[in-house]
Amino acid sequence: MAGAYKRKRHTDLPTETSPPAKRCKFTRRHRATPFAPSFWDNLSKVSLTSLALREIDRRNEERQHSPIPAASGEVVSKDIARFARHGGPDLRHLRGFQAPKAVAVMSATPSSTNPRSRQTESTGATSVTPRSRKSSAYDKNFEAHLADNGVYMNNRRSKPNNVKDIQSELAKERASLSPSKFSDGAFEIFQRQNEDVVFESDVMATLVPRLCGTSDIHSKQNVLFTELEPITDDTAVKPKPDFFDGARLQDLSQELRKDQYLRSTVIPTKHANVPVAPNVFLEAKAPSGGADVARRQACYDGAYGARAMHALQNYGETMPTYDNNAYTFSSTYHDGTLKLYTHHIAAPSTVEGRPEYHMTQIDGWQLTGNINSFRHGATAFRNARDMAERYRGAFIQAANTRAAAAAAVDNAGVTVAYEETSASAQPEAFESADPSECGAWQDADSVLQQLIAHVEGEPLQGEAETTAMPRYLRAEEDSQNLSQDSGPRDHDDPSLSFASSFTSFDTGTLRSKRPRQSLSPPTKSKRTLPLAEAKKGEHGRQRSSK
Repeated sequence: MAGAYKRKRHTDLPTETSPPAKRCKFTRRHRATPFAPSFWDNLSKVSLTSLALREIDRRNEERQHSPIPAASGEVVSKDIARFARHGGPDLRHLRGFQAPKAVAVMSATPSSTNPRSRQTESTGATSVTPRSRKSSAYDKNFEAHLADNGVYMNNRRSKPNNVKDIQSELAKERASLSPSKFSDGAFEIFQRQNEDVVFESDVMATLVPRLCGTSDIHSKQNVLFTELEPITDDTAVKPKPDFFDGARLQDLSQELRKDQYLRSTVIPTKHANVPVAPNVFLEAKAPSGGADVARRQACYDGAYGARAMHALQNYGETMPTYDNNAYTFSSTYHDGTLKLYTHHIAAPSTVEGRPEYHMTQIDGWQLTGNINSFRHGATAFRNARDMAERYRGAFIQAANTRAAAAAAVDNAGVTVAYEETSASAQPEAFESADPSECGAWQDADSVLQQLIAHVEGEPLQGEAETTAMPRYLRAEEDSQNLSQDSGPRDHDDPSLSFASSFTSFDTGTLRSKRPRQSLSPPTKSKRTLPLAEAKKGEHGRQRSSK
């Protein structure tokens, strides 16, 4: 067994005549940037950042791998020998073509069967590149993108009108940060927690709760705003604040929630428990993170908040108004430093331009320096949250009131329109006549038409001049004649005259007429003689002739 084992080991040893092992050369594949190519094309100025270099590499790689159209040629002959004798295929279209660099290049010779030798040689032949640091989307090029679309990280173009009122409100003392409530020991705990921070999640888990204190304001952390209309264009990333305050979805009335424009500016996600109309934001970074990145994120978040407040403030208005007041706050925390900003929206600088969003720094505090600095910074942060909640609540309440009033006006308009339509559909006769009289008129007219049809079907004998009864005779008197038995009638009854009946009926408008009683006894009329009277007279004449 030992000899066999040694012989097996001997065959596995590499020799000089054995072919070299398979070698792989891997090159770094270029990762895609978080932006579309149009994002880079629309920038007024492109800074040489890591994302920009990555985009250049990606475009160069696509240019190298782009297919080159083959040159058109004649059909190759099936006779391979004759085809080779005339020089073979035309390969001129391959001139200048570069071999792809991203694929692994392997030798054609087979590798050795020894796993250890294969692993050693492959490791030595593979080019290992150091892992690059993760690049943030919020770099200088993103800042240029914001400025190109009217979102500014300073107030050089416009300053808020209520900045002094805000500063005075932020400076008001809070009982929760008094020496009796927030002691030196609590501040030392905050200092130690800040020193132990490694990741951004540590800041959100340990430091931000101490900064916020005890509060029942509706807030969430690390939520991607998927339902909001882009404030710049579709090529930009969606905002995802580390921390934000907002109202509850139930605070918005049904009318506001159904408004499509308001939904796209106020409701950030499809989740019912995520705050709506956010106007307080916080962006935190670990000590190794970039403070400039946090500031760009805060500017981006604050612009969305300012737009939401402006949409609620101008709900139901024909033309939007711009008061240049700040109703949105944002802050950044990085390595113990807290900075507080306000955001306001201004009117477009051109007629067809878009609104402008401006960011103003209110103050900054080094929270880990001393306890007084922490008290001032935490006081301002908590007062800003309370102030933003009052602004948000007032705008939502006013928008709900206007929406309810508009809905009431719409319902009233629908009711009035329905009543007018129903009234115009009624005939004028039913507008001027008594309802009971209109019903009697319709019944009498039906009976009259039946009588006329019956009389026309069986004309009276010996009365050649007898004609059909006109339709404009009064139905009231005809209905009375139908209910009476045979009796003497007179042809000179004025109530049955042609003139009086015609003048009491208008072909354009139906007018009901009260039946009038005749002062003379009822007379017999040939024109209104019922069929029973006619048959009775005929029998009498036949009897007399006999």
